[in-house]
Amino acid sequence: MELYKEPIVYNDPLLRIQIRSFHTTVICQHGWHFHPELEIIAVRSGTMEIHTPEEVYQLRAGDVLILGSCHPHLDLRKPNQVVDYVVIQFELGAFLDSNMLPFLYLFQESLMPLVKLNSLFRDNAELRKQFYTTVLELHREHEQRQRGYEMAINYLVKKSLFLLLRHDNEGKLDHNRSMNYAKLKLVFDYVEAHLSDKITVEQASLLVNFSYTYFLKYFKQTLGMTFTDYVIHRRIKYAERLLLTEDLSIAQIAEQVGLPNISHFYKLFKRIHHCSPKSFKDTIHGRSG
Repeated sequence: MELYKEPIVYNDPLLRIQIRSFHTTVICQHGWHFHPELEIIAVRSGTMEIHTPEEVYQLRAGDVLILGSCHPHLDLRKPNQVVDYVVIQFELGAFLDSNMLPFLYLFQESLMPLVKLNSLFRDNAELRKQFYTTVLELHREHEQRQRGYEMAINYLVKKSLFLLLRHDNEGKLDHNRSMNYAKLKLVFDYVEAHLSDKITVEQASLLVNFSYTYFLKYFKQTLGMTFTDYVIHRRIKYAERLLLTEDLSIAQIAEQVGLPNISHFYKLFKRIHHCSPKSFKDTIHGRSG
């Protein structure tokens, strides 16, 4: 089976999410494919099939489907039949904030293929309806782009995760491993307090009384990202705040977020936002002006 890595293009510098709608008779878009982003599909009219290596999902109007990170899939439609559907693809980690940390690990593909959550929709019509409505609301907010739509999208993504957690009567998200949040909270607090300084794995592992190697493994298994990537994520989030609220040069901001090598700062910022810090600032200020 030849796999195509589908590129996901984000249109908004503040949101790591792609939201599209299709009204098409195309039988197959591009064969078996995957992408690191989590995907949600909601069918508004018509019928379509989503194939995964484990199962074939028959979707009709009102149905929704979840595909986890890097899960191979193939979407098919019947010839000459129009299908109207919405596709949402996003990075789970991009919606990371402190109150989500105790729950984020539950949605890691490494713990459980998220396609298994689709059985919740089959067995719970009310969940399916609420989830479907949330997806369409996400699409509407993205299309209309009224003032504050970024906040609305952030809220609705978290609402979709909440609905799964609240209606998980099958215990699919009750993994046989609890997150020692009290211990890791010391690490999160340490990172936040030292974003302008040097942050080391050695110091973080000492805070929780773990060995260097075990700490790195535990952190990755718990959050689904490496400790280094987490620190970068928090530094860039801090840089976003400074870009939008302080009258500082890019070099000053890079220094303040603990990335004094300005070329390295640019590289990390562009890795996350696909634009330079200046373009990010100009885009946001231009929208609010």
